[in-house]
Amino acid sequence: MAVMRLLTRAGPPRDVLHAMRDRDVWAFDWDGTLIDSIGRTLATYHQIFAELEVPFDEATFRRHYAPDWRRMYRSMGIAADLWPRIDRRWVELFETEVSALVPGAAEALEWLRARGHRLALVTAGHRERIELELRATGLEGWFETCVFGNEVPRQKPDPAPLLLTSRYLGVPADEIVLVADAGDDMRMAKRAAALPIGVLTGAAHRKGLRAAGARWVARDVVAAIAPLRAA
Repeated sequence: MAVMRLLTRAGPPRDVLHAMRDRDVWAFDWDGTLIDSIGRTLATYHQIFAELEVPFDEATFRRHYAPDWRRMYRSMGIAADLWPRIDRRWVELFETEVSALVPGAAEALEWLRARGHRLALVTAGHRERIELELRATGLEGWFETCVFGNEVPRQKPDPAPLLLTSRYLGVPADEIVLVADAGDDMRMAKRAAALPIGVLTGAAHRKGLRAAGARWVARDVVAAIAPLRAA
């Protein structure tokens, strides 16, 4: 009985569960949410900042990480004239291989699709890289619409990416669930009146996601849809 109570508390609040059940559109972030790229992201930044002789460790990464990497550089105090050099080095190091999907992510998406939910991808990543990774992971064509970071007027946490998603799909933004791993994603969803659901497969901790507006924080995308599957 004690175990059952513990499991119950680990799930979403009742009003959030009802809201999740009522929404047909599920939008997902990519890096750190569907694809297990945070470890490689951290290692890449370790090498870049070591080359620049800029102090950097995992605590710094988790404290400053943002989907819009320019905000990360700015908050770390990196001079703007170094950003193009960092971006070029990032491509050289990071984009030599494709990370694997978060375990169970594809099956979770397939479950949603099989039950008529519409899927969207909302990422700060650039189209060229993300489309390559979608093909490599077998998810090409799974999303009804994709909004890429290099094709939006303003980056997360501005609501623009989700509002574009709403427009492309022809549904109000408040009918969208957003599952993502970063505080800026939660802020974006909150500002767009979407339902923000956090996951812990990225750089952010539970407390930070909740403070940024997450209505519920799940372990990963599999756990995020588990309450629907249990219904």
